[in-house]
Amino acid sequence: MFLIPELSSEPFQIFLWIAYIFTVTVVVTVLRSRRKLDLPVRDVTKGHRWYQVEIFPRPTFCSVCEEHIMEGAHCDSCGICTDEDCVHAADKLFPCKRLSLPGRTSMDHVWARGNLPLCSVCFVCGVQCGMNPTLCDRRCIWCQRTVHDCCAVEDKRCDFGHYRSMIIPPYSVGLQLVGIRGRRHLSVSKLYPPVRISNWSPLIVFANPSSGNNMGEHLLREFREVLNPIQVIDLHSLSPTAGLELFRLLPTYKCRLLVCGGDGTVGWVLGALDRVKLQNQPLIGVLPLGTGNDLARVQGWGEGFVGEKSLDEILTDIAHAEVTPFDRWTVSIIHQRHFGIRRPAKVLAMNNYFSMGCDALVALNFHQQRQTRPELFTSRLFNKFWYFSYGAIDVLEQACVDLHKRVKLELDGRTVNLPELEGIVVLNISSWAGGFNLWSGTGEEDVPPASFNDGILEVVGLHSSFHMGQVRIAMADPIRLGQARVVKLTLQKGTKMPVQVDGEPWEQGSATVTISLRNRVNMLKKSEHHD
Repeated sequence: MFLIPELSSEPFQIFLWIAYIFTVTVVVTVLRSRRKLDLPVRDVTKGHRWYQVEIFPRPTFCSVCEEHIMEGAHCDSCGICTDEDCVHAADKLFPCKRLSLPGRTSMDHVWARGNLPLCSVCFVCGVQCGMNPTLCDRRCIWCQRTVHDCCAVEDKRCDFGHYRSMIIPPYSVGLQLVGIRGRRHLSVSKLYPPVRISNWSPLIVFANPSSGNNMGEHLLREFREVLNPIQVIDLHSLSPTAGLELFRLLPTYKCRLLVCGGDGTVGWVLGALDRVKLQNQPLIGVLPLGTGNDLARVQGWGEGFVGEKSLDEILTDIAHAEVTPFDRWTVSIIHQRHFGIRRPAKVLAMNNYFSMGCDALVALNFHQQRQTRPELFTSRLFNKFWYFSYGAIDVLEQACVDLHKRVKLELDGRTVNLPELEGIVVLNISSWAGGFNLWSGTGEEDVPPASFNDGILEVVGLHSSFHMGQVRIAMADPIRLGQARVVKLTLQKGTKMPVQVDGEPWEQGSATVTISLRNRVNMLKKSEHHD
């Protein structure tokens, strides 16, 4: 333990005090830089992961007292249900889904009795099971197979079922206790590839629980019940950087990463990937839960998940998805000098698009209002209403008029003569503002092809907010300014203009904005050939 020297007025002791503070700061900084990333997991020996259910969606029976229940608790890891009065008894009687079983290379079925899915069929005899109005028959909490009580002894070995190639078996997980006394917890320390599973490519799920009207929370529960719970990362509890430690523990395997959230969540995870620098980058799929979901749209995953697909359908889509490269871009902002002093440069990553002017102004007003009154932004429908409202306000105010006089645009070093504009949009993907193909416009004109993996950006202009509204409903074409590998925009001195990168807006003063290729990641695109 460090001893703090007594401070006095003598210069030498003041010097010792300063040296002490400097030494402690250096030591703490070095220790933090060497600290291994921690991936904490729940101690299943302390009980189940319960959540309250107000009304069960199908006939349900308590796993302890076997009485019919309308409401109660459900474990989102192993799937057992109990009456509220039987929760503590269930924690003692029934072990939850084990995260780790070291020293094995295989395991038997782990049965949970009763409350089988509707229309379940016994995988031993092929006859329907779980039909009696009582707690009867069984379901394996790993392979999800169902059997009659009398058939459970016929086949003991669990092969993890249809999605075995996506699951990290508990015998492949090593855990250790970490942390200081009083705050010790279990953490994933090792992952061992399973020898009995061919074509193994585990799926790790990152989900934002508050996205999609809390649909993210629902997905977290469903994935925990099918996969090993260590594979399911709640982004409210753990950062993407901590969750990516799982990929570091499997450096030679091509793993899959499913991000459940909006474009902002996807960008957050991709930013963490930049910082972690994995030896083997994962294949990234997106389950859209946000408002715009433009990145998910161009990858074929749809405009927004609202529970219309079952978990089986989602996992099947992931299993058959095609690998496609995806360009990512660096937005470098060099501020102009003021009184001989220049602010530090700002460097951002761009995945979807960059805009300046009327389009960014709508996003900025929306963002500021949502920060002030979050209760007004509780659904996709309300969010789109507010976007429309702020666009309509700018039609009257024209806050970005004469943008073409205040900005200089260069495409691959060539200066572009700008027509009268109030907005400029730089596109990496074809989907803009919730699904509209801005580059193609109405489709009545032949335009050069656009792609998110050709290393080329598309640049378009907007006359006004009214023109932007016409473009969004396919009543007008944008002003196509060109394509380029490097885009440079220079805001004149004394100019302030709203800008945005992937929906994150701010007001930008005079500066030079340069957009150039950053890197390329492999993403999962929904297969067009798989129904």
